[in-house]
Amino acid sequence: MHVSRSGLRRSLALTLPVALALTITACGSSDSTGEASSAAFDTAALGTPNKATGSPVTIGVISEGKGQAVDQSDEFRGAQAAAAYANEYLGGIGGHKVEVKVCEVRQDPAMATDCANQMVTAGVSAVVEGTLAEVDQTIEVLTPAGIPIIAASGSTKAALTTPGYFSLFNSLSYFGVPAADGKEQGVSKAVMVVVGVPGAEGPARDVGTLLYKNAGIDLEVSAIPPGTADMTPQITAASADEPGLYHVFGNESFCTPAIQAIKAVDPDAAITAIAQCLSAAGAKSIPGGYEGVHVVTTSDLDPEAEDTKLFQAVVGKYGDGAKESVITGSGYSPMLGMINALNAAKITDVSAKGVTAAMKSAPATNYPLGAGATFTCDGKQMPISPNVCSSDGIIASATADGKLEDYQLVPSDPELYSPAS
Repeated sequence: MHVSRSGLRRSLALTLPVALALTITACGSSDSTGEASSAAFDTAALGTPNKATGSPVTIGVISEGKGQAVDQSDEFRGAQAAAAYANEYLGGIGGHKVEVKVCEVRQDPAMATDCANQMVTAGVSAVVEGTLAEVDQTIEVLTPAGIPIIAASGSTKAALTTPGYFSLFNSLSYFGVPAADGKEQGVSKAVMVVVGVPGAEGPARDVGTLLYKNAGIDLEVSAIPPGTADMTPQITAASADEPGLYHVFGNESFCTPAIQAIKAVDPDAAITAIAQCLSAAGAKSIPGGYEGVHVVTTSDLDPEAEDTKLFQAVVGKYGDGAKESVITGSGYSPMLGMINALNAAKITDVSAKGVTAAMKSAPATNYPLGAGATFTCDGKQMPISPNVCSSDGIIASATADGKLEDYQLVPSDPELYSPAS
């Protein structure tokens, strides 16, 4: 299959909204697989106080907030907690105290446009976004005004191509990480079991097939309609070519029967899945639970990791009741990552123009909760897009009951994310 750079970008335009939809569904469940331990936090992890004493700099945060379908309010709290921590322990941004202006979208594109206009009126120096579905509406307003957008990840066409948008984490890791994992295991054939809706199946066939090909793996995409209770016939058909790996891409209600069927039909094959697949309820209905499944995730919440200890301490002290979860992390990580990058760049001009320039010149910076992943926003990290600042990823192992452990960094591999020539 030949996929041009422009064609690939059109396919990628669907990827982030799909991931968001899956995340929203997973967050509505009662399991705790996406949370760190709630043990008492250690204030020593915060380090030595270093208060910001300079004039304030305003950073906007645009998030879904609390809507009819989902409550992402902890994303705000995570970003605000990171800013408060920076003001007391990191000297703010270049010595300037960070003031946070928030605006919630509530899954409404018109409100996203309104939020962006509010940020322009307020004269913010940058806008932080976590997992915003309405990113295109904010790009349309903010980038012409010269206000940079610092996102956890974004992969719409506008996010991939518009100058002034910075995606700190690898937004294509849902496809790239399992391909890299399969390559590491010596797999030559794989099956991606994906929920059969256009927004998921299309990118799986175009983007997924390309990235697996770059990893030296022949990929078959098995798209199965949502709501299919017994996937044995589809998995039996897919197993005929003797794949060494199955990658499951969907939400918990889709992934549970998929993993059940894979374990029954092809028990010796390796299984990877995205984190949104896992739940406590699913673990109970799968023979052997999730034992042995490798899981693609965007946050390392290993309670023994120093990064997680800092996250727990920051959220515990400044989080206003936020959970130590992936949702909170999706606000915390881009805010703290941006602040660390700007300070590493020794920023002196904290205007929007100065922030944009400093983000581009900053050295490699650790992405908070990224298992050691780094980002560099010099436009050279991802051949597919100059706006993606990292091609690192994270993979973890699942326990039988769906908890994640043994988080591992999947190092940057630009060749994996290269478009077809």
